[in-house]
Amino acid sequence: MQSHVTPDTDNEPPAAPMRKAITEPDFSGTPQPIGQWTELADFPQCALGAHVSIHGFTGVLVEIINQSIKVQSPDGKSQRFNAYRLKTLFAPPDRTKPEAQTLSMERPKPIAERRPVDDEPEPEPPPRRHITDPDFTTEVRAIRTFASQPDFPTSVYGKHVDIPGYQGVVVEIVKGSLRVQSPTGTIRSYNADALKKLYGRP
Repeated sequence: MQSHVTPDTDNEPPAAPMRKAITEPDFSGTPQPIGQWTELADFPQCALGAHVSIHGFTGVLVEIINQSIKVQSPDGKSQRFNAYRLKTLFAPPDRTKPEAQTLSMERPKPIAERRPVDDEPEPEPPPRRHITDPDFTTEVRAIRTFASQPDFPTSVYGKHVDIPGYQGVVVEIVKGSLRVQSPTGTIRSYNADALKKLYGRP
């Protein structure tokens, strides 16, 4: 019985599998993603001679060397890839395993945010009032007249005032700011605390 064409030496390890190679690669057609081949049971043998695309590198699988494949591009460049590594990277998802239960992303509110039963509710902000038809016929009074009063800025609401360089009616008080409308319709905002510091001196 004839033996394979391998060196007849008892001391040498068994010969490596024969190298399979394509001498005339065919680059016609659209390169197919390597993942279409790695799913097959006989990969990489089944992909020999195929026009493939691997992570942006396209070419023909021209050679299988042990567990590596050699891919040659149309311009003659070649790259080697590990067949097992490709199988792992492009393996299809295992549908036999039960899907992991997704945990709710909503976290319970920290205890600090939960209001104790005996805690007093926060006071509601005063209703926002706006004068739509200000009266500019009333006497103009200097802002310092109101800024020194204890109930300022509430006391200046609806009053015709003179803030150095600007005159108008206080048509709205919003979060500590006075909105003052001039006879021409212009509205300016002034910080009540700043006015108190500037003009609230006795």
